[in-house]
Amino acid sequence: MLPTFKPNNYVVCLKSKRVKANDVVVLEEENLGKILKRVTFFDGVSLNLEGDNKSYESEVYKKTYNVKDILGKVIFKF
Repeated sequence: MLPTFKPNNYVVCLKSKRVKANDVVVLEEENLGKILKRVTFFDGVSLNLEGDNKSYESEVYKKTYNVKDILGKVIFKF
């Protein structure tokens, strides 16, 4: 998520189903573990993600995730 989030940044998350496009969320990805990504699409049940580094392409961006996969919505970083 460079340049917005850098290694060793800490984030504060809240468990929430109130997610909208452009929110940053932490979710459990089957092969990668916990990941931090920005929501590009959310319809109440499913969501699509992307990172802030536009030059990096990932398989994560090609999948659709379920709202149940969200561990938390990022509300603060330090």
